[in-house]
Amino acid sequence: MTTSRIVESPGASRGAAAAGSAPPLARGRRTVAAVVVAIVALLLAGYVAWQAILVQTDQRPFPLDAAAISARLNQTPWSDIAVVVTGAVLILVGLWLLVLAIVPPRSKLVELRESHPDVTTGIRAGDLRRALNGAAERVDGISAATTSVNRGVASVTVTSPLGNPAGLVEKVNSELVEQLHQLDPLHRITPRVTLEQGGRP
Repeated sequence: MTTSRIVESPGASRGAAAAGSAPPLARGRRTVAAVVVAIVALLLAGYVAWQAILVQTDQRPFPLDAAAISARLNQTPWSDIAVVVTGAVLILVGLWLLVLAIVPPRSKLVELRESHPDVTTGIRAGDLRRALNGAAERVDGISAATTSVNRGVASVTVTSPLGNPAGLVEKVNSELVEQLHQLDPLHRITPRVTLEQGGRP
């Protein structure tokens, strides 16, 4: 069996109906960017607090002395290799975080066709692969199946201990087409079957 997620917006259904389209599928989260920013902010806040405590207790700042660092930087030219490398790394990290913030993440769901105008239905990529694996393994003579879906192509590798009997690949392909027809993805997915005989392609 496969599992699917239905995304419905009751409060926004009237607007979606007026526009003549269903609400979009939920996209993934920018977890990596959020975690990086949170860690950097936490480290900076902790360091500032630690330095403030040392200054208030008349102790020497540790592990970094801001006055000593400032004096060192005043004596370091902009062309110094350490300055150039540090600046380049910070720029690359900043650009990477900016791209993550601007570019929308890919949806984790494969959108399915839905007759209701206010409902959007999707299936997880892992569930789609398991559904296609199950369809291929229902064919007599197939002992195992592995599926990968990329750019509208479902590449299914099947294993058979029977060698390569006539019509086996065609039967697997027919089962896959039927399974895809039942799921009815919004964007066409074409199956591509590869037969391995006893673990050998």
